[in-house]
Amino acid sequence: MTELPAATVAAADFYDKHYAGADPIFLQPGMKLMLGSPERPRHCRFCGKDEPEVTFRDEAHALPAAFGNTGLFSNYECDACNHLFGEGIENHLGNWSKPMRTLSRIKGRNGVPTIKKPGPGQGWRLEHADGGFQLKEYEDDPFFEIDEEAKQVRFELHRDTYVPVAALKGLVKIGLTLIPDIETQHFRETFDWIRDTDHTRNFVAEFPVFRTFIRGPMRNDLIVLMLMRRRAGVDTVPYAFFTFAYGNEVLQVFLPSLSQDKCIDGVPLTLTPFPTPGAPYQAQHGHPSVKVENLTGREPVKGEKVPAVFGFESVAHRPPSQAEDGT
Repeated sequence: MTELPAATVAAADFYDKHYAGADPIFLQPGMKLMLGSPERPRHCRFCGKDEPEVTFRDEAHALPAAFGNTGLFSNYECDACNHLFGEGIENHLGNWSKPMRTLSRIKGRNGVPTIKKPGPGQGWRLEHADGGFQLKEYEDDPFFEIDEEAKQVRFELHRDTYVPVAALKGLVKIGLTLIPDIETQHFRETFDWIRDTDHTRNFVAEFPVFRTFIRGPMRNDLIVLMLMRRRAGVDTVPYAFFTFAYGNEVLQVFLPSLSQDKCIDGVPLTLTPFPTPGAPYQAQHGHPSVKVENLTGREPVKGEKVPAVFGFESVAHRPPSQAEDGT
């Protein structure tokens, strides 16, 4: 049996000491789960309104369909909030996460998203088709670099325009959907914050998002969600967070509670990323990498580049006569 790295063991001990977790949700193809009671009249936890003042006709995704969610829905969200989020913060979250979803082969409503050069006219593009990725570039517009010795393809993807804090609100909204009813009282200001379309409003001073990238082939049809809450008697860490694993990505997002996080207000925090199991072929592809994402920016980000590397076994050179309008 392979021993876990010392850092993974230490992280597991840290979270076991400071947090208690709810049962994780393993969302697989064909499953359908509904969060919340179907009893009438329904109550929207996001705006605080009840039927018949608001309606609940639409199916509200507990996390956006763009992440491959076809089976986890919520009775907690009214139609007005559903439309508000879908046209706002979830759109920003989709633009921020699009490169990662493409590289992880995550199928949204329209399949795996294609990424292409911004702007009008022809240009490079990356798309997933026929069971693999196709990278197209033009002679006057090179896109990728092939290192045959290292057996790697290196390139840069572009994100569509997004506001970082709006994408952050989209992530927090997922966590606020997962919390049990008894916990909503601790997050009233947080509900108001994610509904506020003024993204310049200050809410909390620090808001790290841990993003773990697991190298190598991973399932693209499994989503794992887990909610964690601070143990009683502990007052040195944030009150709650959730982890969200899909494809090659694991996101750890804290859920700010103004009332429950007073004990750490103004206190410098040293937080350990939640431990991940790692890739099934770790010896071949390497250990997972962790990055702290800063999504507190309040201005639109345009043309942001995301570096990416693909590994390969061999290269097949196509004769020019077989090329169409690109390489």
